[in-house]
Amino acid sequence: MKKILIFLLVLTLSMSMVFVGISCKEDTASTGEGSTETEKVAEEEEAVEETETEEAAVEPVTLTFTGWRVEDQTAMDKMNEKFTEKYPNIQIEYNPVKASEYDSYLQTALANDTAEDIIMLRSFNAGKLVYSTGYLVDLDTNNVPNLEEFPDALKAAWATEEGQSFGVPGGMVLCGLFYNKAIFEDCGITTPPKTMDELYDVCETIEAKGITPISFGIKTAWYASELFSSTILAATVGSRDYYDRLYNKEIDLTDPGYVKMLQNAKDISEYFPEGYEGLAYEDCQQMFLSEQAAMYLSGSFEIAYFEEMNPDIQLGAIAYPGEDGPATAMNMGIATGYGINKNTEHLEECLTYLNWLASAEGTDLFANNVTGFYGMNVNAGPISNEAANEWIEAAKGKDLLMIVGYECMNTEVPDYTTAMADTVYQMLVNGLSPEEAADYMQNQMSWYFK
Repeated sequence: MKKILIFLLVLTLSMSMVFVGISCKEDTASTGEGSTETEKVAEEEEAVEETETEEAAVEPVTLTFTGWRVEDQTAMDKMNEKFTEKYPNIQIEYNPVKASEYDSYLQTALANDTAEDIIMLRSFNAGKLVYSTGYLVDLDTNNVPNLEEFPDALKAAWATEEGQSFGVPGGMVLCGLFYNKAIFEDCGITTPPKTMDELYDVCETIEAKGITPISFGIKTAWYASELFSSTILAATVGSRDYYDRLYNKEIDLTDPGYVKMLQNAKDISEYFPEGYEGLAYEDCQQMFLSEQAAMYLSGSFEIAYFEEMNPDIQLGAIAYPGEDGPATAMNMGIATGYGINKNTEHLEECLTYLNWLASAEGTDLFANNVTGFYGMNVNAGPISNEAANEWIEAAKGKDLLMIVGYECMNTEVPDYTTAMADTVYQMLVNGLSPEEAADYMQNQMSWYFK
């Protein structure tokens, strides 16, 4: 906080010096004592030029900002309005791109020098890949003082192996099951399921009422991997230790725990909508939003959109159940970070905006407007939204495990997400057994386990 105050104080003093300097020169020009007519004209022209320079310095600037969260347009606009209230000369224009098209869009836009000023970055290797192209500004506590407010473990998601930051941590999300409280009540379900067997029983009860138990489809690759297999894997294996052993190659994708995850995924698919193999992410989102399904495999990041589009929906949230009791681990995503396009014409304004996003104030406004994304500044305040707090309650006491493949396993082809989506399709549509599917996945990822 001291650094922020010093930064603002220096800025204020600098502006004061500009105004004093102009005032002194204008006073001298107005007396005319000892000046020739030519000198008077020159001094007047100089005063006009300096006045024009002053006006140019405070001329409003519009920063463009791109990301993959189309659903958050309204929420982001509200947050950015608060920023502009504090910094009236800086407007923020949020221009999101559909999530499935974002990576290719960003790559092309950066190469063509048409990318926005502020860039939403994926975490870990995906963000590092963007940084490696040379299009992002290096960040540190000198140009973004509020980076000090984040633990090193979170900053590492947007930093090189050598510790060079290129992104400010934005939001994390929790992944599990939404449920419609009104539908549960109509079906006589008074307690959300805590075990997988209880989940299957609840699905049977809902299905008997002629309602789709779970809205989910496997057409969209990231959805099938990140919000299906990763969510079930966390609940099945139950600890960070399993992920560490997998990443360290002490076990591979034919391990019994991984096979068990695939079996659990196959079992729950019995309660997906008819034709789920052809349903994309947006289809499933709309099915739950329109209250045609009782549950929805997804994450907290949906809340703001759901509440905007259907204010009457009664949202509940649970962690994906464990096998013999409540799960001891939960799928999560260190989801969004923010970087600056090196070719921006407004670097100082971009740094001001990023520093504000990183502040406790910015984090609070982010989390309470882009509901369901949890800010990572350690000094952030409480969240007011009831549904967002239900997700926090669901996560209490659990290991939070980063979506599989983000920390590694995505640097070669096929990356983990693509391979997992293909494996899910082979198992659920083409009939591979869980054991065969595990072998299939291992073969695709053999580049990692060399």
